[in-house]
Amino acid sequence: MHSTLASVEARARRAAAAVGLAAVLVAAVGAFYLKPWRALVLAKPAPPPARSSVPVRQVQFLSATTGWVVTGGDSSASLFRTTDGGRHWQRQLDGVAGESWALSFFDARRGVVLAVDRRGPELLQTTDGGQHWKTRRQATCLTAPPLVFFLDMDHGWCVVPAGGETPGQSLLSDRQDIGVYRTADGGASWTRVLATDPARPVASGLGDEGQKSWIWFADASTGWIGQHGPGPHAVVYATSDAGAHWSRQELAPPAGGWGSTVGILEDTPPAPGSGSSPMVAVATLEPGPRQNAFTLDGRYVYTWQAPAWAGPVQVPNGPVTVADQAHWFVVMGTSVLESTDGGENWTALGAPVSGWVVNRLTMVDRDHGWATLFRLPPSGLSISTTGLARTADGGRHWAAITPPS
Repeated sequence: MHSTLASVEARARRAAAAVGLAAVLVAAVGAFYLKPWRALVLAKPAPPPARSSVPVRQVQFLSATTGWVVTGGDSSASLFRTTDGGRHWQRQLDGVAGESWALSFFDARRGVVLAVDRRGPELLQTTDGGQHWKTRRQATCLTAPPLVFFLDMDHGWCVVPAGGETPGQSLLSDRQDIGVYRTADGGASWTRVLATDPARPVASGLGDEGQKSWIWFADASTGWIGQHGPGPHAVVYATSDAGAHWSRQELAPPAGGWGSTVGILEDTPPAPGSGSSPMVAVATLEPGPRQNAFTLDGRYVYTWQAPAWAGPVQVPNGPVTVADQAHWFVVMGTSVLESTDGGENWTALGAPVSGWVVNRLTMVDRDHGWATLFRLPPSGLSISTTGLARTADGGRHWAAITPPS
């Protein structure tokens, strides 16, 4: 069991490092813009949330009032629910390794949580908003949260790196052996549908190139796996038979090509029930000031317009969310930008919270949204404190929320 927990905690630390890196890159390139702002007067930023020594690890919000957060670290983590916009929180689950939890809530009552306690990973389901849980021990989906996806209470998939994480593995690895698993009974049983290895680098059409970064399904048959990777290629793998077979697809490059990028990062589409429209954000990287460090050079968005991903649309560098096909939002450093024409033009709206940097922005509709915040100490990349903020007027004004602990 100690080895299992050590493996889970190692994944948590790796995930935290990746989040920190992405946030630093975004903050460092906050001066890049695609189109001029149409407004330059910013609203007064919200006061900072009360300091909390407990970091926010995972969030999923379904509406302006209802959502769940995971706070804590390797040794102690908890799941909290709010139904009043963060004014009050109910503690629902306790465990460890909060960075490794995966949240999949489909409405205010039904949800699936992949959590970790001191006995190891477990899969929990609720049909009453978290008041009661059905628990199943499981050792299949030992992987990062973006590589776990539940479409509903029954159908789920996960991508698991073979042999766990490789020490010193680069964010832009050339290859990675993986297994893909699926369940049709809510995690009571899992079936391995394919696995790659050095002797079989392509299995059922899915290749081992790059480092797989997300999995997402539009329905019980149609889904995609995305990846980070070196070179100027934005690659997804598509399935139309619930993951049994896959086909490699390159997302269309921008009109001028990918340029001299050394690699591509892909961010996952939103979870079911989040309210945001499906999209994939692709970032291009240039060499940074030291080995294994990169500078974010550009960001592009692809939106799901059945039967294909449409794009790319170049957007300002920063966390991006698509509320609907017309209303898009980006956070650049201390400013929130809005587009009302699908990313073609941008308007500066306001500043989320004074002295904080936005790690991720979620708009549950065009007016209501949530942001996770962090501070970076002057000496390094480690996240020192985290916070929350919410908006009820499309990002023009923000209210700081004290994270539960």
